[in-house]
Amino acid sequence: MNETKLIEEFWKDCERANFSKEATVLFFHLLYLQRQNKETEIYLHPAALLSKVIGFAQAAVNSASEELQKRGYIEYQAAEGERTSGIYRFVKTGTKGVESKQTASK
Repeated sequence: MNETKLIEEFWKDCERANFSKEATVLFFHLLYLQRQNKETEIYLHPAALLSKVIGFAQAAVNSASEELQKRGYIEYQAAEGERTSGIYRFVKTGTKGVESKQTASK
């Protein structure tokens, strides 16, 4: 993943149609976690706990996850219970051509 180009693409998309502040915070939080763990999938605590970490209501975290997914930045699978993790994966990588190959392989 080319993080710099992905961030540039994110801001260009934001110029065309603003992301919510919650989606913006979540995007950068996911980038941070991805950089720390160096894994393609990011496992996060349920939205109830994540909301406390990033300082937004649980509904706002769920909405931000859906927004980033609809705009093509992540794939998101919600946690199925209190003791399970939600799964996030970046779809866009900041590298031209890679996104279409990932999407086509599904």
